[in-house]
Amino acid sequence: MRHIEYTLKVKKEIQETSGGNIHPVVFQIGDAFTVDEPTFLNLQSGETIKRFWQFGSIEFDKYNFENEVSFTAVTIEYGTRKLGQRK
Repeated sequence: MRHIEYTLKVKKEIQETSGGNIHPVVFQIGDAFTVDEPTFLNLQSGETIKRFWQFGSIEFDKYNFENEVSFTAVTIEYGTRKLGQRK
């Protein structure tokens, strides 16, 4: 099994929408923002992502982030082995 996380750098502020006239900034320019592989692929295809946040929701797309993205990939293997015990 392989797990990949992408770390994006915010270039346009991401604000929370809570239904009122107040829109606090959740992520500022330069902040790191980590997403999983399905979310990254959705961003890459041009989709706008909506996530529920503390008091409302945040929406972001690929234009909220720098073009260059770093990633971390971890491979997990499962299996069985023998200890070599004699009967």
